[in-house]
Amino acid sequence: MTAPRARGPGGPDLPTGVVADGLQQVVDALAARLGRSVAVDDGRGRLVTVSRHFGDEDDMRVHALIRRESDPRVMAHFRAHGIYDWRAPGRTPAAPDFGFKARVVCPARAHGVPFGHLFLIDDGVQEWEVDLAAAAAAEVGLLMYRRLVIHEQDGRRRGELVRDLVAPAATTRALARRALGAELGVEGTAPVVTLVVDVAEAGHETDVCESGLAAGVERAARDHGISRPLLSVVATRAVLVLTGEATMTGTPRSVATQAVAEAARLCRSRVVAGLGRSGVGTDATVDSYDVALLTVRAATMLPALGDIVGEDDLGVFAVLLRLPDDELRPSLYPGPLRNLLAHESGPGLAETLEVYLDEGCEATRTAARLQIHRSTLYYRLGRIESLSGVSMQDGNGRLALHMGTKLRRIVEARSGGRT
Repeated sequence: MTAPRARGPGGPDLPTGVVADGLQQVVDALAARLGRSVAVDDGRGRLVTVSRHFGDEDDMRVHALIRRESDPRVMAHFRAHGIYDWRAPGRTPAAPDFGFKARVVCPARAHGVPFGHLFLIDDGVQEWEVDLAAAAAAEVGLLMYRRLVIHEQDGRRRGELVRDLVAPAATTRALARRALGAELGVEGTAPVVTLVVDVAEAGHETDVCESGLAAGVERAARDHGISRPLLSVVATRAVLVLTGEATMTGTPRSVATQAVAEAARLCRSRVVAGLGRSGVGTDATVDSYDVALLTVRAATMLPALGDIVGEDDLGVFAVLLRLPDDELRPSLYPGPLRNLLAHESGPGLAETLEVYLDEGCEATRTAARLQIHRSTLYYRLGRIESLSGVSMQDGNGRLALHMGTKLRRIVEARSGGRT
């Protein structure tokens, strides 16, 4: 079996929570033997497990126990003393200014990969106790390695299920739906919502983005109570399928909001999310996925819509974005809009037209949005009618112009602002 590749100074990402894999027993046995509290982190400041306390805890241990992660000052203290490069036990001094006692630190490693650390509060820890702690840390490293392998295998299987749930072939989708019930207990009548999260500006570091995207989306799912997320991540795209209670009103957007924030921070790039519609039945996932692809495309191409876009946010873009890419060119604009653009001589006539139509032809709101006087607006509207050949009193003409202005947004976004 190949050891997993480390992902940064703290080692690979690990599943949170203590499962029945013997880790808690090792920690509790060491604590009972020494009469000292024992804590294990994952190398990224997140508490994995802790024994009962013996009155030796400090403020920062209590903070980690409550928050399940270390105070940033503790992490900085550890970095300053280089513990993330240690291969043998060592000691770090106290930091009384923020209530931190000295620590004995034993790296938890396996197959050359760092998985975290085992900590004792150093109030006179003797060398024989350090030896026992180091032996326990080695066992912890192996258990954390095993946990990671199981977690990654399970994650790969869930990724396969996601890909099959949105596959083109109906038979593949049906088989995946049955497997979902058998393996994860998701009933065929459970509602589903699909989220697509994309790194919009990945640059050339695709592997870094893939790792950051996976970590960000998974963290968001777990923070919303989804312990085994149905998640597939390939390159710069993540597909997350929410089922059951996770599809309730507001939850998908909340998950997407956190996922975008987490992934953007880790990838150092703009990240966007598209929300699918909720549905029930064998093909609900693929239908939801189709909408999510549309909405994530809208978020990518049209930043004005925001980084998280749902179907209700699209308006007329729900129709226009389904046009084939080779149709997205200025020649598709309606004739009146082409006339306006060909002869536009004043400042911002096309923009004025779009805002005026967006505001339901209400002059006061339009002038306020454009920050111009109403007399200036009326002058521009006159020019627009003259150049386009369409009266603003003509409903069909206004509709054609409005659709045209939205199509122009897409064409310019696709061509980088060049038409």
